[in-house]
Amino acid sequence: MNAKNEPFISKSLAILAFGHMVTDLSQGALPILLPFLQTKFQLSYTQIGFLVLIQNLTSSVIQPIFGYITDKITLPWLLPASILLSGLGMSIMGLAPSYTALLFIVIIGGLGVAGFHPQASRSANVVSSTSSKGRSMGIFSVGGNLGMAVGSIFMTFLLSLPGLTSNTLYFIIPAAGTALLFWIYLDKLVPQEERHRLAAASHTSAQPLPYSLVLLLVVFIFVRSTIHTGLTTYIPLYYINYLNGSTAFASYLLAIFLLSGVVGTYIGGSMSDRFGRKTVIVVSMLVSLPLIAIFPFTSGWITLVLIAVIGFVLISSFATTVVLAQEMMPGHVGMASGLTIGFSIGLGGVGATVLGYVADSFGIPSIFAILSLLPLVGAGLATLLPGKFFWQKNSRLIL
Repeated sequence: MNAKNEPFISKSLAILAFGHMVTDLSQGALPILLPFLQTKFQLSYTQIGFLVLIQNLTSSVIQPIFGYITDKITLPWLLPASILLSGLGMSIMGLAPSYTALLFIVIIGGLGVAGFHPQASRSANVVSSTSSKGRSMGIFSVGGNLGMAVGSIFMTFLLSLPGLTSNTLYFIIPAAGTALLFWIYLDKLVPQEERHRLAAASHTSAQPLPYSLVLLLVVFIFVRSTIHTGLTTYIPLYYINYLNGSTAFASYLLAIFLLSGVVGTYIGGSMSDRFGRKTVIVVSMLVSLPLIAIFPFTSGWITLVLIAVIGFVLISSFATTVVLAQEMMPGHVGMASGLTIGFSIGLGGVGATVLGYVADSFGIPSIFAILSLLPLVGAGLATLLPGKFFWQKNSRLIL
């Protein structure tokens, strides 16, 4: 596609971003639901962390499997089917009769999330010009981050209605409607000629994978995801259970964090087209470090402003890492997407489980001490990634 003739956002990219939003509603809704589930089933923080781990394992860690499959065989029907399955899992979560049943329901919804992302991100890559990959992936990723924010707001609203957790049933409505929309526009999202071309390219590509660099990027995303998952999981619990604050204030914090991340995702992706992927990634880590460190010592409107800045800065490298992986693995776009959007991010659930154990043993404030140090680790890893900083000459990707 010619960049000069490419609109700011094509219909196909807009639909893909919207589907991304609806699919990820559950990702933002679950943290708001957790305090209610904790009370309903008398859960420990470790059990809550394990629940988050199961969601991440099924929704994210197995994404490379779907990515590998879609690199070999294009599966357009997987898009509407996955959206519907994701919504189904979230809709029946509030009706779970036990903790064990809750875990199985989380798996159902997680499989829907896992099936959607590799195929959808591959489609987003295909409909974008070479010079705007970062911006286009930013737009697509905005859908997911916006979905997390809207999911938290929607869940907060539903929990304020009579019926409390049973109101999760309403999540099936946007899922069913969006699945139908995708079915109608399926040929535009994954055109027939594009299916044949991608299939041929995936079979003939003999370019070796840069395993060490891919592993480095995966470890970096794991660190960033642990920070992100830790904040989204334990901020509501910190303000509701430890500070005895209102549920409303906790939900506002989470919503602001996720909404500012929406803006950061787009701007970070766009800036990476101009200043380089590596620059955006390293800067996001270095700026996040002091902000997270002072977060527990703030209150009132300062807390609201600070969490907005943290969300913007931390998530600004999200789309950038996806595009970097796709550039590093040109013959394995689906696998690259599965690794960066799914696997390494899903491993953040492992970090959430460890943080839950830390909270049970040393108190929930200790979590923020750990989270404030992780950006330093992330920045160190990012400096080893391929490419050059924007002030260096010839800053194009060097593998």
